[in-house]
Amino acid sequence: LSTGKRSNLPLDNPRVELIEGDVADADLVKRAALGCKAVVHLAAVASVQASVDDPVRTHQSNFIGTLNVCEAMREAGIKRVVFASSAAIYGNNGEG
Repeated sequence: LSTGKRSNLPLDNPRVELIEGDVADADLVKRAALGCKAVVHLAAVASVQASVDDPVRTHQSNFIGTLNVCEAMREAGIKRVVFASSAAIYGNNGEG
């Protein structure tokens, strides 16, 4: 929730559980995946400037975190994932 709001989540739905932590923490991600049928993976550092300013943090979140999510899914037998990216992956097109 580094850029989101808790109020945007349907936490009153009994089928939704918010587990706060760091996707770079493989043990936490594995525990969170237990008993799930699907994963919604939205954790990332989306700012291009943040990736320039702190590339290690960005790598930990975006690459290692995604790897941890995929590994946790594999170990838990989860076959479905929703993965979202951002427009930052396209970069600037050079047109003004």
